[in-house]
Amino acid sequence: MLTGIVLSGGTSTRFGQEKGLVMLNDEPMVSRVVATMRMLADEVVVAVAGGRAEEYARFLSNDTIIVEDEREGIGPLHGLTTAMRAAGGDYVVVSPCDTPLLRPEMCRAVVNNGEGKDGAVPFVRGYLEPLHACYRRKTCLDAFEQTVASGRRRPKDAYHLLNLATVDEEDIRRFDPHLESFINVNTQDDLAEVVDHISRR
Repeated sequence: MLTGIVLSGGTSTRFGQEKGLVMLNDEPMVSRVVATMRMLADEVVVAVAGGRAEEYARFLSNDTIIVEDEREGIGPLHGLTTAMRAAGGDYVVVSPCDTPLLRPEMCRAVVNNGEGKDGAVPFVRGYLEPLHACYRRKTCLDAFEQTVASGRRRPKDAYHLLNLATVDEEDIRRFDPHLESFINVNTQDDLAEVVDHISRR
C-alpha cells in the first residue's frame, strides 16, 4: 500500500496567505496536488497547521485524511512525521502543497526507485529534494522522530540513518522534461507563472 502525503503546514510568509487554499483556476492549490497523488496512491494524507483542518476539509473529499501539526515553528519534518503516523502505507510519497504542476509519472519514478530500500530522493539542479521523496514509512518515521527529538528539523538530517536511493535529474527529466513538479508557488509572480504553464499544457 502506498500513501500520498501533501505538506500544507508552512507559514506562507512570502505569499501573505495560506498557500494551500490559494485559488488556482477555481480550485485551491492543495486540491491539484491531492488529485495528482490520487493517481498513484491508495490514500492521501494532508498535513496542515494547527487549527486549519476544518478550513481544508471544506475543499477536500471525505476520504482525505487531514492531520494538524501539534507544534509550530519546527519546520516540514514535524508535518511529515505527523502525516506518516496517520498513514497506512508501507511507503509514502511526499509533495508540498505549493507544487500544483506535480506530475504523477515523476512521483511514480521516485517510488519505483525506492522499492526495496528505505526510499528514494530526487537530486535536481544540484540539490536533494527531500519533500518530493518516497520513504519507507516505519523505518523513516523512526529516523525522523529521532532527528526531531535531537533538535534538528530537516529530513536530510536523518539520511545518515537510512538506506536511500538517489534519483538523478536525467532520470527525472524522462518523466518531467521541464522539471515542472519542482516549481514552488512562493509569490504572486510564481502564481502567475504557474497559471501560464497550465494554459500552455
